[in-house]
Amino acid sequence: MSNPSVSVARGRARPFWFGCPVVFSGSVSRVHGEPVPGDFVDVLDDMGQLIGRGFFNPGSSYRVRIVARPGEPDTAAAIIARRIADAFRVRAAFGIPSDRTDVYRLFNSEGDGLSGMTIDVFSRTVVVMESALWVSRFRRLIVECLEAGLGPGISVLFRVVGGIRGLEGIMAEDEGTAPVEPIKVVENGVGFLTRPGAGQKTGFYADQRENRLAIRDLCVDADVLDLFCFSGGFALNAASAGAKKITAVDSSADAIAAAAANAAINGFDDRISFVQQDALKFLAGAREHDVVVCDPPKLASGRSSMESGLKHYARLNVAAMKALRDGGILVTCSCSSVVRRDMFLEMLRDAAVSAGRVISVLDVRGAGRDHPINPSWTEGEYLKVATVVVRDPSRA
Repeated sequence: MSNPSVSVARGRARPFWFGCPVVFSGSVSRVHGEPVPGDFVDVLDDMGQLIGRGFFNPGSSYRVRIVARPGEPDTAAAIIARRIADAFRVRAAFGIPSDRTDVYRLFNSEGDGLSGMTIDVFSRTVVVMESALWVSRFRRLIVECLEAGLGPGISVLFRVVGGIRGLEGIMAEDEGTAPVEPIKVVENGVGFLTRPGAGQKTGFYADQRENRLAIRDLCVDADVLDLFCFSGGFALNAASAGAKKITAVDSSADAIAAAAANAAINGFDDRISFVQQDALKFLAGAREHDVVVCDPPKLASGRSSMESGLKHYARLNVAAMKALRDGGILVTCSCSSVVRRDMFLEMLRDAAVSAGRVISVLDVRGAGRDHPINPSWTEGEYLKVATVVVRDPSRA
């Protein structure tokens, strides 16, 4: 039995031939058959040639999410099972999970080939985040695929991304109860307490795993300042590396409490000072640190807020540069997808001028390898982490 189909308007097919995973409503010229929301449909160009197959949603601006290409299975169940199995194989290829890391991103939406679904693993608890209507129709299959990769007895939680329910017409309720008490997970040998399915994202920022590990080389015997510390990830890795002094700052009392608890379970509670304060206010009196980590929340959520967000990033980085000793290291982050890499570097260049500093960019990293991206969907390349040497020419 053939699938219903959607035809792309003349002159609009090229992005989809090159891998764009989303057919927007304005690119659709005709719908053939009577597909209902969440149905698996064929996507055709204006000559009737098959481009791919995906999930249909007439109420969304993302009219079709393409998840399969010609030659692949023509059923949704077979594609979902293949994509999740592939994701397990990719993570295993670079050693995840292991006895040193059992918290990670198993499935990264478009980057792993199923737009609208992300999956994070917390040891034996799994959180599936839904940002597309189709996911809830296949919850049982997804659980079966997860059990095939992780073994029986796992706890699987389904959560609809905040603000998406109305945009996508998702009627399904969240499923599964978050643990009442925090569970312990381990990342690069460092322990964390977290409640999967409760709080921001899926309960943990796994995208920074490789960046947290990377700062260890910078922190040996160093005076380290961790701004927007959240659960203490960078500060804990600095302690693991043997930093001589660590200060972790966050405006949230809950974040400070969580970070302090994480320090305690690692035996670092006497090596990290925690401060509940606004980052800019703290920086007003901060000086002579060897390393400053600046990992703020998303400051530009869309194009309308991009200009104000860049100004906020600049203010933070000017103050962070001034808080470093001559030749100190700034590790500064942006998780705003609308702020491209080149824009972020231009902001740092201008911030250095405003701070009276000279900078050299050592590297610019992104999310870890468990967060793959689709090169035809740049929205997935949201995280930028620049490591910068900051020099004060007045001390030359």
